[in-house]
Amino acid sequence: MSETIAVTGATGDVGGKTIELLHAAGADVRAVVRRPDQVRAFRDRGIDARLADLDDGEALTTALQGVDQLFLVTAATERQAEHGITAVHAARAAGVRAVVQLSGGDAAEHSPMPWASAIWRIDRAVRASGLERTILHPSGFATNLVPSGPAIRRGVFPQTMGDGVIGWIDTLDIARVASTVLQGGVHHGDEPVLTGPALLDGRGVARELSAGLGRPVRYLHLPSRVFGGVLRLTGMPRWQAEGLRQQFGVVARRGLDGVDVLTHEVERITGTPATPLSGWARAHRRELLGR
Repeated sequence: MSETIAVTGATGDVGGKTIELLHAAGADVRAVVRRPDQVRAFRDRGIDARLADLDDGEALTTALQGVDQLFLVTAATERQAEHGITAVHAARAAGVRAVVQLSGGDAAEHSPMPWASAIWRIDRAVRASGLERTILHPSGFATNLVPSGPAIRRGVFPQTMGDGVIGWIDTLDIARVASTVLQGGVHHGDEPVLTGPALLDGRGVARELSAGLGRPVRYLHLPSRVFGGVLRLTGMPRWQAEGLRQQFGVVARRGLDGVDVLTHEVERITGTPATPLSGWARAHRRELLGR
């Protein structure tokens, strides 16, 4: 009998890519989603799906019945920690054997970034759950560069990270790691830090974008408060804009909370090296350049 792997955040970036990889590999995978139309869409593709919101512990427990492993992916919202902790409790109540938690390379209790402190709290709940576990700590997602597309099309990459460095990672590489770990099904409490193949400051990101897109892109340094104000002008909520200002203007710029760590865990776990940022940019040319 196959062992069922459930995935939350199934319609998002990492969760969605992980489901695709697991399904393609023939794994018995179950998407946990919030809307009936999402359930129908997954089932139309031959993927099991159950309806549950991470606000509703009872519904989530029901959705996880018969599940062996849970890939816990939570969205960066003001209730992220609550959602993750509810999911951990539901997994225990449903008899789930193991949890693979999508954390972050910058998870820290007192981080100025709300999502970094939230995933630290979820990590703590996973460790205390008594369930078998693997906690993944990826560095900055390359997909977070997509909102800079309009500026990149004009030849600039506006940021406030200065000389601070990040091991930007392709979210497909995170999904490849998650899929490999889940298919292996063996968990000893490992917490690998996942990064891309190079530590890049703002100018390094611009060089990689230039190489991948085949057109010049230069780094434009903004004071952190100007950077935050620009984010607010896009309609971004205040809490999120302030978190990003702190992420790049303080944490990344000063190399806090392990954001300047470089590893080769992606290759060790999957057997394939992490994708360079230039390769990611090449693959996402349409999103970045609008054509």
